[in-house]
Amino acid sequence: ARDGLGFVRLDGCCMAMAGPVQDGRGAVTNATLALDRDDLSERLGCPSVVVNDFFALAHAVPELKRLQQIGGDKHPEGVKVLLGPGSGLGMSVLIEPGDGQMLVLPSEGGHADLAPASPLELEVLQILGDRLPHVTWESVLSGPGLVNLYSALCAIWGVEQENVTAEWVTAQGVNVDEPICHQVLELFFGFLGSAAGNLALTVCAQGGVYIGGGIVPAIVRSNPDFAATSPLRRRFEERGRLTDYAASIPLKVILDEDPGLLGALACLP
Repeated sequence: ARDGLGFVRLDGCCMAMAGPVQDGRGAVTNATLALDRDDLSERLGCPSVVVNDFFALAHAVPELKRLQQIGGDKHPEGVKVLLGPGSGLGMSVLIEPGDGQMLVLPSEGGHADLAPASPLELEVLQILGDRLPHVTWESVLSGPGLVNLYSALCAIWGVEQENVTAEWVTAQGVNVDEPICHQVLELFFGFLGSAAGNLALTVCAQGGVYIGGGIVPAIVRSNPDFAATSPLRRRFEERGRLTDYAASIPLKVILDEDPGLLGALACLP
C-alpha cells in the first residue's frame, strides 16, 4: 500500500474522515469507505491515526491565517466551536486550557433534529418529513441539503423541479435573477445561523464559531459580501433572553487553503 502511494518512507499517517470514529475505527457516514487504524499502520508501515474530519479541523485553528469575521467581538477568548456544510454537516468543539494545550471534542450534532424558525421553514420541514426517514440539520445544511431545499421550494412554489446539483443551485443562488435558487441560499444561511447559534449556546462558545466545510468558504471566496448580508448573523443572534450574549460571539469563515490538512498534520502521532 505504501509503494502504491509513491512514498519510499512514511513516518506517520492521519486519515480524517466525515463520520464518527471510535477506538481508531470509523466509516464515512455518506459513503461506503471504512478505515481502521491498526490496518492502516500495518499496510503503511508507520504509526497511523483515524479521526473525524472536524476533529482534525479544530486542531488547525491556531494555524489559520485567512478568516472573514461576521459580527461579534474582535479578540474573543474561551471555548470555540466549528461547523461546516459539505458532503454532510460537521461539528466539533475546541477548548484551549492554556500552556499551548488543546482539548478537542468531536461532535455528530449535524444529525440532531432540524428546528424550523419561520412558517416557510416549517413548511419545508413538513415536505422533507414526507420524503426522508429523519430530517436533521444535515438534511438542509450540506450539498444534498441544498438540493433538498430546492426540491421543497419547487413544491411550495408549484414549479416543476429540474434535475439539479448542489453546485448549480449555489451558482444560480448568488444571482437574484434566479429566485428559487436565491431563496434556497437565504434559507440555507438562515438554517446555518440557527444551527451555529444552538451549538454556541450549548457549550458557551464565547471564543467564537468557525465555519468551514466546502460550501460556505467557496461562496465567500466568489462573493465576499453574500454571507455577511444573508440571514446568517441575524439568525445566529436570535437567542431570546440570550440575544445580547450571542451578539458578542464572532462568526469566522475559514478561507485558508486545505485547512483540514493542517489539522490532520497536527493530529499525527
